[in-house]
Amino acid sequence: MSEDPIFLSIAEVSERVRAGDISPVDLVEWSLDRIERVDEKLNAFVTVVPERARQAARRAEAEIRSGEYRGPLHGIPIGIKDIIDTEGIVTTQGSIIFKENIPERDAVVVARLKEAGAIILGKTNTHEFAFGVTTNNPHYGPTRNPWNLDLIPGGSSGGSAAATAAHLCFAALGSDTGGSVRIPAAFCGLIGLKPTYGRVSLHGVFPLATGFDHVGPITRTAPDAAILLRYMAGFDEGDPRSLMTPVPNYHDELAESTVEGARIGVPGELTQISLDTEIREALRAAVSTIEGLGGEIIEMRLKSADRIESVTAPLVLAEAAVQHAELLARHPEKYGSDVRVRLRNGQISVGEYVRGLRSREEIIREVEMIFEEVDFLLTPTVQIRPPGIGQETVILDSEELSVISGCTQFTRLANLTGMPAVAVPFGYGSDSIPLSVMFMAPRLCETELLRLATALEEATPNLRNRVPPL
Repeated sequence: MSEDPIFLSIAEVSERVRAGDISPVDLVEWSLDRIERVDEKLNAFVTVVPERARQAARRAEAEIRSGEYRGPLHGIPIGIKDIIDTEGIVTTQGSIIFKENIPERDAVVVARLKEAGAIILGKTNTHEFAFGVTTNNPHYGPTRNPWNLDLIPGGSSGGSAAATAAHLCFAALGSDTGGSVRIPAAFCGLIGLKPTYGRVSLHGVFPLATGFDHVGPITRTAPDAAILLRYMAGFDEGDPRSLMTPVPNYHDELAESTVEGARIGVPGELTQISLDTEIREALRAAVSTIEGLGGEIIEMRLKSADRIESVTAPLVLAEAAVQHAELLARHPEKYGSDVRVRLRNGQISVGEYVRGLRSREEIIREVEMIFEEVDFLLTPTVQIRPPGIGQETVILDSEELSVISGCTQFTRLANLTGMPAVAVPFGYGSDSIPLSVMFMAPRLCETELLRLATALEEATPNLRNRVPPL
């Protein structure tokens, strides 16, 4: 990998910033220059705020020089998904309805990152209202995958993933209701972390389905995700779902990263379904690597595997339909057709919703019991490779499969249970597009997840760290 600072990880570049070898002003200028040169191909950012970023960089430089260093995010340029409020910066929610919406306050998660010294470059493109897996936005245009511009980057946090993978920023925030951090991370060769439900405040984040919504970091390395989560997480009295639990210094705890002794369950019911051939090979490679590093692979049953989609989809659709009922009634013509159809499909009966909640409880209890026997669950992140821009179905094992289903087959379980999960890059396909596997852990076990991901990164550097051919 190039030693140009724009290609370094946060953990690497922050040490140079702290030492005074690199200025936050230079980092911002390099990022803005790369956005100007590259983003016309990607459409990762919908709004860039160069003067705000420059002003913040000058302030960070002065603070660091005067000995007021705030930590590893001080002076680091990042992107923010465009459903997360940013004070004084247009926040569209991916919708034409909010094209002139300028929040008066930052979302809590943004305020915390700014307090840690992070510099906001702008807002990243999203599927309309974060309700889709492609980031084919009808109002602001599709975001393209930096590994192949004809392909989707995944969604709904596709702009955040494309920007991070293309080195337009050092990291970005995404939201995840059914996989929207992990899917684009998988398609773009990144770490995508969905924390425990309630670990990160949702105050100031436009809701999709509040019982399933999460905010998480999209980064190029697991240590970088640990750095962001340290400052993102924590109790917020303004969010009734927020957990009153202590926040570890996730990054400092990575010193104990290891695979040895880890008990990792592989649920046959999930991994035996139709899979892209190269994704299956990546899963086998992950299993082999884990065993070679002293981890234990345990074949296990997930009896509820065939119920995950049928339980999750109606609940998410119903919550989204309630969230959008008034807005959709006023502006039906301003919604993209795919989102409008999905919202109308969410008009289910009270009985269906209650039965869904009961089934959710049963699945959560089953997974909790599984975690009495294993430390982690391992699956692919996605079932399919990234399809083309505008493609709605794919052929897998001679059968037609919707792109939505192919992207969310494995990711939904972590949203349904509220348990943390991380997408980890694990090699490249024959077409040089990244491959990915996913690990899930019990509630509040982000430290353990990040240790595992870090240990795998350190043991397999050849399976990541390429730069997209832009």
